[in-house]
Amino acid sequence: MNRSHFFSKRVQFSIAASRDWTCILRRFVALASLLFLTLSGNVDLACAQSLPENLPASGVALHDSPNPLRFFDVTGRNSAIFGHQNGQFEAWIYPIKLLHNFRLEFLEEGQPETVRGESLLREIVTRPESTTLVYVYPNFTVREILWAPLQSPALVIYFEVDCAQPLDITAAFVPDFKPMWPASFGGQHSSWIADQKAFALTDATEHATALVGSPAVSSYTQFTDHQLASGETILRLHFTAGQNRAPLVMTLDMDSSAAAIAAYRDVLSRSATLFEERVVHHQGFLSRTLSFESPDAQLNEAFLWSKLTLDSGWVCHPRHGCGLVAGYGPSGSGERPGFAWWFGGDAMMSSWALEDVGDLDGARQALRFLKGLQRDDGKMLHEMTQSVDLLDWFGKFHYAYYHADSTPMYLYSLGQYWSRTGDANFLDEFWPSLRKAYAYCLSTVTPEDGLMDNTRAGLAAVEVGVLRGKVVKDIYLEGFWVGALEAVQRMAAAKGDASLADDAAQRAAKARASLSKNWWDPDRHVFTFGLTADGQRTDLVGVWPSVLLALSDQMNAPQATAAASAFADPRIATDWGARWLANDHPLYDPLSYNNGTAWPFMSGFAAWAQYRHGLPLSAFSLWSSVALLTGLSSPGAVPELMNGDRDLAGEFAVPHQLFSSDGVLLPAVRGVLGLETQGPASTPDHPPQISFAPSLPADWHFLRFGNYSIGRGHLAGEVLQQPSQTILRLKYEDGSPVLATLAPSVPAASRVKAVSIDGKPVKFSLHDFGRFVRVNVAPFVVRPSTQVTLTVDYDGGIGIVPPEPHPQPGERSSALKILRVESNTQTPKCLVRLAVAGLAGHSYALSLVSTLGNLQASGLVMRKEGADYMLQIPFETAGSESLYLNREVCVN
Repeated sequence: MNRSHFFSKRVQFSIAASRDWTCILRRFVALASLLFLTLSGNVDLACAQSLPENLPASGVALHDSPNPLRFFDVTGRNSAIFGHQNGQFEAWIYPIKLLHNFRLEFLEEGQPETVRGESLLREIVTRPESTTLVYVYPNFTVREILWAPLQSPALVIYFEVDCAQPLDITAAFVPDFKPMWPASFGGQHSSWIADQKAFALTDATEHATALVGSPAVSSYTQFTDHQLASGETILRLHFTAGQNRAPLVMTLDMDSSAAAIAAYRDVLSRSATLFEERVVHHQGFLSRTLSFESPDAQLNEAFLWSKLTLDSGWVCHPRHGCGLVAGYGPSGSGERPGFAWWFGGDAMMSSWALEDVGDLDGARQALRFLKGLQRDDGKMLHEMTQSVDLLDWFGKFHYAYYHADSTPMYLYSLGQYWSRTGDANFLDEFWPSLRKAYAYCLSTVTPEDGLMDNTRAGLAAVEVGVLRGKVVKDIYLEGFWVGALEAVQRMAAAKGDASLADDAAQRAAKARASLSKNWWDPDRHVFTFGLTADGQRTDLVGVWPSVLLALSDQMNAPQATAAASAFADPRIATDWGARWLANDHPLYDPLSYNNGTAWPFMSGFAAWAQYRHGLPLSAFSLWSSVALLTGLSSPGAVPELMNGDRDLAGEFAVPHQLFSSDGVLLPAVRGVLGLETQGPASTPDHPPQISFAPSLPADWHFLRFGNYSIGRGHLAGEVLQQPSQTILRLKYEDGSPVLATLAPSVPAASRVKAVSIDGKPVKFSLHDFGRFVRVNVAPFVVRPSTQVTLTVDYDGGIGIVPPEPHPQPGERSSALKILRVESNTQTPKCLVRLAVAGLAGHSYALSLVSTLGNLQASGLVMRKEGADYMLQIPFETAGSESLYLNREVCVN
């Protein structure tokens, strides 16, 4: 069984939204119901139970068999459900945990015993707007549709019941009414509100109040006192024979019980409209954001759901507005649901991905939210609990600003947004904040080397474990600092602030020189992790330098390429991502948070860096290994971290982590598609600049995209690959003209015959990377509503198909790793030389694509199948079959 086990068995996608008289009638009924409730002050049960016969849908769905080890969630801007696929969940209306262990039991009329829901659960249907749990029994089918209104502080469950006999559904749960950690309440208690058919949960102040109830309630737990029940509380809902529908609603108001009751009645009366608003939101998001279509359906699906994962991360605060949280997971017996807090660094990385998929408004809002929380000295927020209003978060607690990387990351993020949009108003709005953040960073810089000091600025790469305190400067932080300086230089130049632009340029050059000289290990050809207090270089090698290599445009090229190559080494690269620390180091621990596990977001940086530095074979293997983690622990989501030795999510890893999905999106757009913006051109009309330099696997015949946002317009395009020809097409809609650089690639050792644009020959230059040849043509202007076609004709060439790891759950890493590829058309005896690594005693099939006849590999079996060759690469037996060995292969 391969990774496809974790993907949907069926995927449907349709953006068409129905607009008919039924929709209008639903709106009218909802408004009439609200008016009646307002006038009467009581719940009209018949009206509240009136649900649409067919719920609208966004058009995207995952259908899975339930697995109790997997997580599911339902999220809104003010509420969420976090559960496991045994049917049990906890409910949050921020910042309060209302209840946990919510579960169902079923009792048919005439039967003596109830049947527990987990024994009947047959299917989990995940949609952007809802999660449906399907319970099946010989005499009934029940669909429990869980969803959160997009904006309202509420949760709703729709029960769709088809039963042959009258049926009672018991909803059992343990009430909590506890605020998110580290805040606390005292004196929690509950009561029954008969005319609302709902439990009220509150505390001793009786201000904050939640309601949990349904118009279909037929009986409920009777309390002997007002204290919260120590065990389960139940609500029993009655359904007659036939087809039935009923809602169960949870609401919260932080001020009074009267307001909570009003909110409860409002949601009951408007639930159909609220559900439709949610569906329309997702339809709009899908239709206006970037599409990605390749020959690999699993990778396409991973891209689609990674977009949706980012959009699920918005949480709103009444005073600070809406921002992106880090991710979601169950709190269990505690009061912290994964990392459902606002994290500065996580949100900023996600803002880059939002820009790449075309949600520019969302990216700007994420940055604006953080700008509002900037400290007076310019330092940016690291994290903020949703219980911020219930305690002295910025005073008595030390977490809010204790990270160093958030502030330079903010500067880089501002540069990313400006480069994408060229928005002068954005630059004006954020300029005072930018200057403050820049000044703060300078206050932590050591003049001698121009680098930020962790002891002054705070934590960066390491939060816990044996590596904490090992260095005073780490390369993770310095990578963001170099990226920030290069971004500030560009923005200051655009702003006309020559002094700041010059200062940033000089500081960037000094920082890069310091890293190239003092942090470079010439023996292992890698950048080290950091410097100790006495200025000595550490011997820690891992994935940390990938930030520097992905973000900086100007690092020493030979060093950068060599350092990025190291991420393919099996001591760092696994079949599910890149390890923080190489597994041959004494401090390596495959379970450790910071010194051994493999994090998808850092693996995304590593793949991005490899694509940037001309290493698409190892980059694709790394990127695809992260993308195929989608759905591993939670439908559509990527877990926070992976075990360093086995294909297994970390024991305490958050199952739905937003910036893990960044590791899918960023390399896909900036690497596979090769789409990057460089800000407005320096020409008098200042058109936005775009480069399109795709890097497709040799066996992909096409790659298509649409809705790539740049400036005020959108690009669509495709790549067509066949032996002897590569075609790039680019179409631009709306906005003003763009200055485009198209740079297709052809296989290693190819001989380019001709390059044309729209059928007319053009001059070109070649950059031979050894692994492939990049064809460069001069930038040209693409005007709105026009399509440009660039065609490259070539002879020969050897396209190497990158290995795509498909590990089984719990397995160790075993896939072939491509370490290095060199080509030399002047040496027929070895046209292409590969350095590869594989497990001792194993033999691997490597696919090659070429029109050349009679390809051979000295001493190895090569089988020809049309334009494809299959090369068999064996590795000799060694003392341990888990040992990776290196060997070279010569193709002639």
